[in-house]
Amino acid sequence: MAAQNNAQTIALQLEKVRDKVPLLYERDDVLLSMIQARGDVEKVSSRNMRLPLQLIPGGKAGSYSADGGDLGRGTGSTYDVAQVSPIFFRFAVEITKLVEYASNAREKAVENAVKREIASGMRQFRSFLDKVIQTGGNGVLGTISAINSNTFTMTIPSGAALVYVGQTIQIYDPTLTTNRNVAASVVSSVTAADPISSTQTITVDNVPSGTAVNDLIVHDGLTGANPVSLFGIKYHQNNATTGTWLNLNRATYPQQLQTPRVNAANSALVPGHVRLAINKVRKALGINQLGKLIAYTSVEQEHAWENLGITISQVIKEGAGSRANDLDLLFSGKKTMSGIPIKSSVNADQTRVDFLDLSHWGRAVMKDIDYFEVGGQTVFPIYGASGGIAASFIFYFDTGFQVWNDSPRSGSYIDALARPSGY
Repeated sequence: MAAQNNAQTIALQLEKVRDKVPLLYERDDVLLSMIQARGDVEKVSSRNMRLPLQLIPGGKAGSYSADGGDLGRGTGSTYDVAQVSPIFFRFAVEITKLVEYASNAREKAVENAVKREIASGMRQFRSFLDKVIQTGGNGVLGTISAINSNTFTMTIPSGAALVYVGQTIQIYDPTLTTNRNVAASVVSSVTAADPISSTQTITVDNVPSGTAVNDLIVHDGLTGANPVSLFGIKYHQNNATTGTWLNLNRATYPQQLQTPRVNAANSALVPGHVRLAINKVRKALGINQLGKLIAYTSVEQEHAWENLGITISQVIKEGAGSRANDLDLLFSGKKTMSGIPIKSSVNADQTRVDFLDLSHWGRAVMKDIDYFEVGGQTVFPIYGASGGIAASFIFYFDTGFQVWNDSPRSGSYIDALARPSGY
């Protein structure tokens, strides 16, 4: 008679499941967190929040004759008001009852799926908002440079970094006039995104008719021509002299509303770019008016800066201490640009470094990020085709706010930077 084999006893064996669930995608919220932590928060109603600004100096200076001379007439400073009002965002999470029943005890699952989804959903919502804050105030998350069936190659600098798998997106024409999805009555969702490789592609489930190269990807919920979204870093850190900024005409105050810019002209980042960007702020506001800046940048430009730091010819080792024999060519200490702390993010523009004085940034908040609530209820049933309740439920996170900056000249930026090899 044959010996008992493994197949005969497999029913007795226990299955081992690791009780840790790693995250295999990014959900950075670096800039959003910095603005929340260091910026001002103003509670607002549906009426515009007003930000008074002193824009043009007053007074007439000159010499005069004290022997009965005419002192002339004078003037006063010019003030104007920037205005901002919040807009609303939501994040919907839908779960079936079977998921709840199958994972609501340690005997059934390594984690409670519903509780994990609540925590995960809030972090993903914050990551989405952080991606939107990288934009120019119109919700544009990327530009299509090539189309291959349902796969779009995305233009650098944003590439595929500002979308996530499962996100509903909309496609607009290059002038932000025509919403392709609305025109074709089609809903498009991201099924794949590759922000790491050089291809920078995203794949969608449905491509609306008329979609073409140079069309723009925007987030869900925007409507009409020239949509308005969060006023992000490229809205406030901008050297334009036309258009509007917080309801002010840039042409009326062409210097006062400009953020100092250094155009790298597609060259690699060098210390001279950094010195120039900082000195432009000093020239714009005065030698002693340089605030506490943060160098906000992408992983790519952080890499470029590190490349400069390891271009060395000699390493002098310390003679004592527990790390005297260590060799760390990337240096484990705090990274700075000319003494300015570096804060990097995977969502940041890959060709840009922004120097931010966050003491001038803030949020006009009507509703903080929290559950959407109706009469104390935060979880809502789904209804089936029969009209009865379906075995699933939905909950939402929502928020209503806008980002403002009351001093565009307190920061500066370097753009059109070359990306290091390999990105």
